[in-house]
Formats: sequence, C-alpha cells, structure tokens
Amino acid sequence: MKSKKIIELAWQLYSEKVASQLLHPRNEKMMQLQLAQILQTLAPLYETQSNESIKVLLEHPVQIKNGTAIIDIVIEHHLGERLEFTTIELKCFRRYSNNSTTKQRGAQNLGMYDYWADIENCEQYCHLEHFHSAYQLTLTDDPYYVTTLHKGKQVIVYSTNIDRKNVSGILMQQIANRKGYLELEGNYELPWQKKGDFYFIQQKINSTH
Repeated sequence: MKSKKIIELAWQLYSEKVASQLLHPRNEKMMQLQLAQILQTLAPLYETQSNESIKVLLEHPVQIKNGTAIIDIVIEHHLGERLEFTTIELKCFRRYSNNSTTKQRGAQNLGMYDYWADIENCEQYCHLEHFHSAYQLTLTDDPYYVTTLHKGKQVIVYSTNIDRKNVSGILMQQIANRKGYLELEGNYELPWQKKGDFYFIQQKINSTH
C-alpha cells in the first residue's frame, strides 16, 4: 500500500512538473532519473517503523518467461520479515529529436509495440515471489500515440489510441526488429490524461498470487 501511494504521488508530481516545463525529459533515461529522484525524496517520508525500509532500485534484473528483463525502477519495501517489490516500467515518446523543433522522430509503430511489451512484462513480474504489483508509466508530446486513428494492419494491432477498449489476449502482427507477438492476461483501456502540451498514462497491474 505504501509503495502504491509513493508511486502514484510521484507520478502526479512528475507529470505536473513536465507539463509546466519545470522538467524537460528528452528521452526515457532522463525520465527515469528525474522520476527516481522524486521517488527517493518521498520514500523515507513513508518509513514510519523502526524495522522498515523503502528503497528505490534502478535497472533491476529479473527472470521471466521471455528471459532476463531489466526493470526501469523497483520499489523495495521491507517491514520486519515482510518483503514486497513494486515495479515501474517507463516510456518517453518525444515528438522531436533532442532539442530540435523541426526534426520529428519516427517509428511510432515500434513505440506502440514497446508500450504493450512493457504491459506484458509487468504482468510477468507479478508472478514472481514478493512482487505484488507493477506500473507502466508513459508520457508523450506526440499526439500520434493518443489521438490518431490507427488503420494500418500493423498499427491497428498495437494501437495506443485513447478510444481503444478491451485490449486483451494475443496481439500478433509482424513488425520490424520485434518478435511481433504479445500475450496479455489482463484487459486494458487507455486513460490518457492531457496536461499542458503532454499526454500521460498510468497502468497498474496487480499480482494474482
């Protein structure tokens, strides 16, 4: 419960800072470090027992069905003999390359695929011992991901359009440099929120064990 509060408060604060241009994540690595700093500031405030510790781990490796996964951020919560991990996967889809205002990034089809790949991985993390929930957090200033009606045979399968409903089961379509097959256990919608020039989305996946 504490990890949930920390993560959701940190995401709220982070998204507001990005939307108001107090923070400028140019890529996923920068996003990871900026969000981790907020998490590391909040975590000690929630340690209220003498036998309690809450740590923020970056690039944490685990074994899942697809092999070794490197999790962007993990919240490790110890309370006495009890241990819980909550994972966070991130995506940062910027419209323009670096500081350019004219050179647009491409490969949105790969970005959308990778979003759902994160969801698949988050579900797998929740099957691991002591892993109780997982979050996928994404930001973008590229409306293609959010409001464009994706019609191509590839992008329609991996679409992240805000109006898409009931995303579940097998997502399969050949795509360059990816396996082209994802299997989702849960059922998902895409509750994007617009703040300033950005869109933000949070997905929470709970353990079934």
